[in-house]
Amino acid sequence: MSIADSAMLAVSSHFISQEPDVRPSKSVMPVMRLPAIASLLIAMLGIACVVPAVRAEIYQPPGDGVTTVTVGFYLLNLDLVDEKAKTFQADLYLEFSWQDDRMKHDGTTELLFADDAVGEQFETMWWPQVEFVNSGKPEFTNESLEIFPNGRVKYTIGLTGTFRASLDLRRFPFDRQTLIVRLQSFLYDSSTLMFVPDDTTPGFEHDNTFEELRVTGVSAESRIAALSGRSDRYSEYIASIRVVRNWTFYLWTVFGPVVLIFLIACSIFLVPIELFADRVAICLTALLACIATHFAISFNLPHVGYLTVIDRLFVTTYGFAAVLVLVSGIELLLVHRHPTMRRRVNVVAAVSVPLGYLATVAMILLR
Repeated sequence: MSIADSAMLAVSSHFISQEPDVRPSKSVMPVMRLPAIASLLIAMLGIACVVPAVRAEIYQPPGDGVTTVTVGFYLLNLDLVDEKAKTFQADLYLEFSWQDDRMKHDGTTELLFADDAVGEQFETMWWPQVEFVNSGKPEFTNESLEIFPNGRVKYTIGLTGTFRASLDLRRFPFDRQTLIVRLQSFLYDSSTLMFVPDDTTPGFEHDNTFEELRVTGVSAESRIAALSGRSDRYSEYIASIRVVRNWTFYLWTVFGPVVLIFLIACSIFLVPIELFADRVAICLTALLACIATHFAISFNLPHVGYLTVIDRLFVTTYGFAAVLVLVSGIELLLVHRHPTMRRRVNVVAAVSVPLGYLATVAMILLR
């Protein structure tokens, strides 16, 4: 019998055997209560000694060596990818499995706990103390805990979370991204716990509510991660979600209109050079239309230190718009001195400038 049980038994037996004191003498009352107070103090001391030992046993891993925790990953839905905030939101299922011989029982089937009962059960047993490295606090939609007769434990969670992502947008909107979900143990380092991917479970639903990016595959791996400036090393589980962007939206709403605006601006070569002001007005109108489109697109993109494919398209358009004005200026200088050369420059520019622009745009897209 434990210390706490003995102490509580002593207190109970004392109060059961104690006859009620009905004597009115106040001087005797405190003396008669001393045994009860002493027994109560003994019980409290016993409980105080036992509770820390019980809590320490809960946090003790199942074995003396490294405990292997197998992790299964399933992407239920990719809800959103925010390029500006560099985050993504997803619905996931995660399954953790490990062996704990202390949890063996004589039942014929597994013990099943769900939702709130899982947290209550974890207060009485060991578990990996999982935390998400690149997320705040995900919202758990459901939980289940299964304890099998042979001591095998399986913990399954469904969650919705917002995760930080490292995005390379140089090829935007023709980019491919890898979205990462990282998790570690909050308490146990790599000498105590090791996460191992379950190669049979990584998977994903092909129909997602976020249509701009299409999921092409899911994979998982584990590694040993070290915190910067510290010697501690932790086992880290990494699930990778590979996605490709559906670029047709940008083709019709950005690339097509911008190219069309510039080709319309090339009609200045049909305007007589004597109407130089009209030529400049056409170029400025096209330039302002491109700037407005670029400005609207920039609200959805982060402030990065490199040019995306869309940025290169607009920069190219700005440059060729300046070429249109430059050619018109050259023609204006030649109109009186060398009219024949002026007409030749106009014809050559009318052909070479649009073709050069289209070739440059094609190189941007295919590069």
